Amino acid sequence: MVITGKKEISDFYCNCQSKSSSSLASLVKVMGAEEIRRIKIVLGGDGAVGKTSIRRRYLGEGFTQQYLQTLGADFALKETVLKDGNIRFRWQIWDLAGQPAFHEVRKAYFKGCLGALVVYDVTRPETLENAEKWCEDIWENSSYQEKIPIVLIGNKIDLRDTVNDALTPEDGKKMAEKLGIGFLETSAKTGENIEDAFEFLGRKIIEFTNKLMQRT
Repeated sequence: MVITGKKEISDFYCNCQSKSSSSLASLVKVMGAEEIRRIKIVLGGDGAVGKTSIRRRYLGEGFTQQYLQTLGADFALKETVLKDGNIRFRWQIWDLAGQPAFHEVRKAYFKGCLGALVVYDVTRPETLENAEKWCEDIWENSSYQEKIPIVLIGNKIDLRDTVNDALTPEDGKKMAEKLGIGFLETSAKTGENIEDAFEFLGRKIIEFTNKLMQRT
């Protein structure tokens, strides 16, 4: 399902928001249940860093070499169980367009999300620099006073040896440490660490919500 503009936000996104746990009280109720459902997350990052390829790989849709620009946002659902087998997520995954033209539109999608994967391309250093602004935008426009969990994703590691100025794992780690977020490298092409990225984010969300519950 592809969402491209303000009308679609009104017709679909806002309807979806009305069904989600946007308040702290509702969040505690849901996160205290035996099964955790409808956990909204966003995939952020500049255009052509591989967000859609990561989502497609995670959903079992395979990998395509052709670049398909996301127009506005693409939406998908996936139910999964964390590796310990005790917690079930029904991911609400919003894959957001990275082009500057969509900057104002995508702010609406940050509302109500409980976590994010912010993706950069290890062969394009500027995309790591811009990842910091993505994180700030997500935190500024989320529904919570606390900073929601974000995992920084260095994608396209299968192409690292094809360019001279490729980013190293240490570059990503430094940025993640600066922002106080998690970090992982992936390859949407080979599938390396794709499942682990969502597992990592899931556990960060559990830690986040446990902290919120302790304060109520």
